[in-house]
Amino acid sequence: MALYHVWFSTKRRKWLLQGDIEELAQRAIRDVGARDGIRVLECKAALNHVHLLLDLPSSDDLPAAMKALKGKSAHRVFQEAPELKHDAHTNHLWQRGYAWKLVEPGAAKTVRWYIRTQMDRLEKFER
Repeated sequence: MALYHVWFSTKRRKWLLQGDIEELAQRAIRDVGARDGIRVLECKAALNHVHLLLDLPSSDDLPAAMKALKGKSAHRVFQEAPELKHDAHTNHLWQRGYAWKLVEPGAAKTVRWYIRTQMDRLEKFER
């Protein structure tokens, strides 16, 4: 097993992940992971993007895991908050693609802290 720090954005980096939608997206991602056997160790949404810490057998499993997490979570968010599609002017919650880094075992604690404290660094979003 290996740890992967993964991050991806909302479509057109719109600030869609606030309040109830932030919680709904995080819950949807965790639920998809639980149902599909994807170990989601950390999950935090921050306005226009999401950070995850995943525990997967290998990087070969990452594309399928991300397809499931992004696709199924978007479907659930739009199903439970149908007004979001209209408000966001898009049929897609997530932007295409994602970025990832392999997390060395000794760095797991630091990456977990970084993911959990996303909202503490909101100054980078000031306009």
